[in-house]
Amino acid sequence: MDEILIVEDDKDIQKLLSLCFEQEALPYSVASTGKEAIEQVKKRAPSLILLDMMLPDIDGILVCQQLRMLTTSPILFVTCKNGDNDKILGLSIGADDYIEKPFNISVLLARVRAHLRRNRMLKKQQAKQDQSIHFDHMIINASAREVLRDGKKIHLTAKEFDLLHFLTQHPNQVFSPEQLLDKIWGIDSFGEKRTVIVHMSSLRKKIEEDPLNPRYIVTVRGVGYKFVEAANH
Repeated sequence: MDEILIVEDDKDIQKLLSLCFEQEALPYSVASTGKEAIEQVKKRAPSLILLDMMLPDIDGILVCQQLRMLTTSPILFVTCKNGDNDKILGLSIGADDYIEKPFNISVLLARVRAHLRRNRMLKKQQAKQDQSIHFDHMIINASAREVLRDGKKIHLTAKEFDLLHFLTQHPNQVFSPEQLLDKIWGIDSFGEKRTVIVHMSSLRKKIEEDPLNPRYIVTVRGVGYKFVEAANH
């Protein structure tokens, strides 16, 4: 069963989230520091992590980076930092979503359920699909969740991998940011277009020789993005 890890040092917010998840019959555990969070992820492998950006021992950004090396589970920042730069930084280093404090508990629950649902669906889909996709000098291995270029691993975040894998499964088909939010994040009205833009920019920097003039993932102005089918090897 899915377990949620709450990483939060504010006791009142811990209590609020704990009561909420108990009422919704969602298993959870709590960590008050970044160090505790890292240890719990190693031991318990939670299905989703709610992560405060301001923790007493380790900066939440650094915690997120370390957690990303341990798990592909969705990481949702829950923080009072609401500037665009904070959101871009959080999303670019591996977070899947960004929820501002004070938050509406119903909206937070909806996002949590959407991420859990989408994560389960993606895993099922990937298990049924071809184990690898080849294009140019790249290989996407779905079962290992790895991307290789000329035999060398490209380090992608969980959502960057999901985006690339999804688009390569639908070559030359255009998807709007809203459609990608729904397909990859499992979020519709609760999502933000910026989430897709930030992840797409980061993905291009990692797979494109010239990110400003992309060869693989191109922008269709006013519509969205598509993967341009390349020659198979």
